[in-house]
Amino acid sequence: MTEIAVDYGRKRTGFAICLSGVVLPQDPLVDTTWTMIAQRIRTLQSKYDCGTVVLGLPLTSSGKPTELSNEVEQLAEYLGREGFEVELMRETGSTKEAIMQRTNDTRDGKRDSLAAAIILKRYLGQP
Repeated sequence: MTEIAVDYGRKRTGFAICLSGVVLPQDPLVDTTWTMIAQRIRTLQSKYDCGTVVLGLPLTSSGKPTELSNEVEQLAEYLGREGFEVELMRETGSTKEAIMQRTNDTRDGKRDSLAAAIILKRYLGQP
């Protein structure tokens, strides 16, 4: 059983999974709804025998909530009602780190999936 990481955004949502100890970004969703996110998680779960959903929680560098934090917590509750086991993981700096790793400046969501991979690595305690 493996984990799925989600880097939620109002416009783009990134996904990553861990297979045999290797964290892999997955195709992102663009212009997403919570229903679409739940569907993508179900698809990944059935394809890769995934379990826990690790949802990135946006906090400031000092640990204070951001404008998006409440929305992410509501998404976690929604996913829980949909039957998913959800863990919140602080995502501070993951987008900036993804930007540093990906020089392509397109808004295709791939950077968001790279941020999801960074979140998942942190959750798993990987460098």
